[in-house]
Amino acid sequence: MQEYRFSMEKVLDWRGDLEDVAQLKVKEIEEKVQNETDKLNRIIGESRKLKSEQLFHSTIDHLKRHRLYKDLIDEKIIRQRLTVQKAEKELEQARVDLQSAHKDKKVMQKLEEKERSRYTDQVKKQEQLQLDEISTLSFGRPSIF
Repeated sequence: MQEYRFSMEKVLDWRGDLEDVAQLKVKEIEEKVQNETDKLNRIIGESRKLKSEQLFHSTIDHLKRHRLYKDLIDEKIIRQRLTVQKAEKELEQARVDLQSAHKDKKVMQKLEEKERSRYTDQVKKQEQLQLDEISTLSFGRPSIF
C-alpha cells in the first residue's frame, strides 16, 4: 500500500503561509501602535511639563512664546491621537484578516482529516477483503494434520 498523501497539500501549505504572513503583519502593526502610543505619551508629558513651567515665568515676551509653543504641542497631540487611531484601525483590520486566514486554514485541515479518514477506511476494507479471500481459500483446503 502506498503512503497517504493529501490531494490538496499545496493549498493547505499556501493557506498556512498566508496565516503566517497575517500573524507577522499583526505583530508589526501592534509594534507600530505601541510606538505611536509611546510617542503620544511623550508629547502629553511634554505638555504637562510645559504647563508647570509656565508658573515660573513672568515676562510677557516669554509668556507669548510659551503660549505659542503650548499651542504647537496641543496640535501635535491632536495629530498624534489621530495617528494612533489610524494605527489601531489598521491593527483591527489585520486581526480580522488573520482570523479569516486562520479559518481558511482550519477548513483545509478539516478536509484533510476527512480525506485521511476515508483513506484509512478504504485501506481497512481492502485488508479485510484480502483476509476474507485468504480465509475462503484456506477453508476449502484439506487439513495437513
